[in-house]
Amino acid sequence: MGVKDRLRKMTAPVAELDREKLREYCSRFEDVTTIAELRPREEHTVVGEISSLRIVPRPDGVPWLEATVSDGTGHLTVMWTGRRRIAGVTAGKRLLVTGRGSPKGPGGRLLIYNPRYQLL
Repeated sequence: MGVKDRLRKMTAPVAELDREKLREYCSRFEDVTTIAELRPREEHTVVGEISSLRIVPRPDGVPWLEATVSDGTGHLTVMWTGRRRIAGVTAGKRLLVTGRGSPKGPGGRLLIYNPRYQLL
């Protein structure tokens, strides 16, 4: 490791270093798409880390579990309908999700309903 690399690591914000480390981890997987490259209405597989979880109340009384997933290039919202929690799905966990994206997520982010997932 050169002097420039060490100096950059000492002066760069921690959040930036964390994103870089997460991008490096996610790039190890084959046949996955980065969140920045996702397109609506196409099926994709993404590897990322859950940055937040929340339960979304619904007017019909059946809650939905919403997770925000990040891979260092962007954020993706995934929702499981009719679920309050899923064993192993917690903030900070890494997972692989596959599904078809809808462009109607919060903040204009891509949203995947009821994705297939695998905890890593």
